[in-house]
Amino acid sequence: MKCNVFGILAIVTLSLLVNIPIMSAQTIAMASVPFAFTVANTEMSAGNYVITSVSDSAIVVINRVKGFSVISLFHSEQPRNNNDTTKLVFHRYGDTYFLSQVARGSGKTVIQLPISKQESEAQVQNAGSVSDKEVVVAAK
Repeated sequence: MKCNVFGILAIVTLSLLVNIPIMSAQTIAMASVPFAFTVANTEMSAGNYVITSVSDSAIVVINRVKGFSVISLFHSEQPRNNNDTTKLVFHRYGDTYFLSQVARGSGKTVIQLPISKQESEAQVQNAGSVSDKEVVVAAK
């Protein structure tokens, strides 16, 4: 009988430890992105994405339908205006898109992703091009 109680307690404790990181992840935004894009040197296809915070300096971009995700570091910035819209901001160079920031809306801090090596190369290749611009995708 003692072995059964000990075994049950061990299983409950283990399941709680495994679920703590999942429960502590905070959803920042959900968005339908109509084009392929890059996050942290990883190509992501068009689709529905959930962005969650896993620490004070890292987010996970998840496509649950395709079972694909990527982790990216970030730093927080104060919003430049009082825009209450949650949105994803992409840098576009030709036909290539890079996730640049996630604005949480409601005056909260803006998540700024670092420029990847691929984006730096795209900047150099497209220097002076008029097609370089920011693309905004509304999120909820």
